[in-house]
Amino acid sequence: MEEYKNGIRKLFAAIFPPARLNRSLRILVTTNSILVFIVGLFAPFYAVFIQDIGGTIAFAGLSWAVFSIVSGILIFLFSNLELKVKEPELLIALGYLLRGAVFISYALMASMTQLIITQVLWGIATALGVPAFDSVYATHTSKENSIVEWGHWEGIAAIMTGVAALAGGLFIQIFGYAVLFVVMGIISFGLGVYVWRLPRDVL
Repeated sequence: MEEYKNGIRKLFAAIFPPARLNRSLRILVTTNSILVFIVGLFAPFYAVFIQDIGGTIAFAGLSWAVFSIVSGILIFLFSNLELKVKEPELLIALGYLLRGAVFISYALMASMTQLIITQVLWGIATALGVPAFDSVYATHTSKENSIVEWGHWEGIAAIMTGVAALAGGLFIQIFGYAVLFVVMGIISFGLGVYVWRLPRDVL
């Protein structure tokens, strides 16, 4: 039995090497992994949600394109502005808060017009939060271990996305979309408040 346990430990250590992340990186990985997880609960089932509220598959594609294109364009624009921001971690917090508003809007979705506006808001939240996260994360990585430190984030994010897809299908089937969106909104607001209230020297 002991040999079996040792074998499991060695296998786990090989797949997930010992963490070398400092406190700042651990906080960033944890908070953004939670965000990745809650978005992953919903994203694979987005087209089904659109159909449930009266839209078509084509409109689902259009509305997702609005989010993606808006976020891409604004990332170009905001990236230049964010270079002048002294506390980019506050932009991370603002991105979480805006996403919380997006999720609550999904829970209260009443029209296709509201959906498009919500997608634009999500694009804004992404454009504010993603470059800021990458910038803050990069400042806390070291030249010697940057591959490992970025690899931790990318690997954990991928795993969280997969786990969320499994959990999201079950959650939606049992509780429905509205409950899921409210939970997502509350968690996202909580992440925003947490990062906002962190001492500035932490991130």
